[in-house]
Amino acid sequence: MDNALLQKAVVAFIVVLWVISEFRTRAKKQHADPAIAAADARERHAWRYVRWGYRALQIAIMVYLFKSLIQYLVA
Repeated sequence: MDNALLQKAVVAFIVVLWVISEFRTRAKKQHADPAIAAADARERHAWRYVRWGYRALQIAIMVYLFKSLIQYLVA
């Protein structure tokens, strides 16, 4: 078997696992104490712009890496 073909198969498998993990639903934690839940909500609200910026950066890097991996698989 050609080594380049094996590498491309491994990369394709990793890409499939990556896509599956990105679209998988994540369970939210439920707190029994409403005071803890309210404090968590206030903290999430206070840091929302930082989280949005971080998520936008993650998406930009993910798109670049995904594009690079597709170019590698096609080449």
